Amino acid sequence: MRIAHVYPHSVISVTPPRITDALGVVNYEIARRLAKDHSVIVYSRQQRGLPSVEEQEGVVWSRIPVGVDRALNSLKFLDTLRLSPRSRPYRFSSLYYTSFAHTVAEDIRARHCQIVHIHGITNFITAIRHRNPDACIVLHVHDHSLADFDADLIGSRLKDAALILACSDHVANGIRRRFPDVASRCHTLHNGVDEAFLQLATKPAESDTVLFVGRVAPEKGVSVLLEAFAQVAKRKPNAQLRMVGPFDFAPRQFVDPFDKDPVLAPVRRFCNEPATFRTHVLQAVQALAPRVRMEGVVPNNEMRRHYEQAGVFVFPSVWHEPFGIPLIEAMAAGLPVVTTRGGAASEVVVDGETGLLVDRGDVGALTAALCKLLDDPGLRSRMGLAGRDRVARLFTWNRAVAKLNHFYEDATR
Repeated sequence: MRIAHVYPHSVISVTPPRITDALGVVNYEIARRLAKDHSVIVYSRQQRGLPSVEEQEGVVWSRIPVGVDRALNSLKFLDTLRLSPRSRPYRFSSLYYTSFAHTVAEDIRARHCQIVHIHGITNFITAIRHRNPDACIVLHVHDHSLADFDADLIGSRLKDAALILACSDHVANGIRRRFPDVASRCHTLHNGVDEAFLQLATKPAESDTVLFVGRVAPEKGVSVLLEAFAQVAKRKPNAQLRMVGPFDFAPRQFVDPFDKDPVLAPVRRFCNEPATFRTHVLQAVQALAPRVRMEGVVPNNEMRRHYEQAGVFVFPSVWHEPFGIPLIEAMAAGLPVVTTRGGAASEVVVDGETGLLVDRGDVGALTAALCKLLDDPGLRSRMGLAGRDRVARLFTWNRAVAKLNHFYEDATR
């Protein structure tokens, strides 16, 4: 089959592979596996220094200019000023990346693609369907937005999607409840890891280093982690914390658009004030130096050494995480994990077996869980091995793509 994957937000460098955001990883890992049996093109954004079109591992990587769309995206200020309906933020309008969408739609028509796999952006369904009336359109959802915003607008677009995929049962169930008419077309496709993570030579019993990987953002529970580690540091003189990831703020519409989640109340002001949050984090890190170190942005293919040097992995999100790829990377690497109840975490982590689950935003519980693992090298090893086995069985990209092929076949019958 001729398959197109469409996502305008990621910068994907493939020579050599250098990707720093989760959805870029998803696109890259799926596409290069699909290309073993299909003709695959991936449309992403143009970036200086990268060719407009290149072919690697059988995949055509097409990078589309987004200058016009960046200009149009200035209309997001209407959301900030509350001049647009809260149920229809700018990113759900037909103008969102409209130039990108129309350019891609024309190229897809010229290439006679049979399947168009759109990541997340519902207005692309309409633009691509208009120029490709016979294509099988797949919408792949990676957040909660379909369950949060204008049901009439979103529902009208979903009618043209032959298949709706969600990154977790948590996300899929939200879509099914909101749009029962499409429930039979909505399926879970869990994210995965490259099998190389399963080969990492970690020795969690020998390390007192706690590792966090993810966006340094309020909803990721970074402030809760730093408060908890301040207590851990007093009790465990050899413990260290390494934080890998960029300061990167999701719009409030992605996290808690209608301020319904009381657990997010303590960090809500940080969501509105990125500069204040950055200062707060840097001051907390400085106060704990050298026990805490921020590593900044690390490409996915360079994460090996960080996992291999760690004894415990922590992912303290205070929102309902749609999936959390770092969790399965760490488990694949053989690390025990500490994360929070909510979202998709319970689909990934078996509490007491592959890691420990604590309540979101609970500093005391997070402190206790970290100390429990740091106190017990044998427990770290046992949980790490159990996590690695669980990922090998359930969360590899090879398994995900095999499942995706079946979904494609059913949708095109």
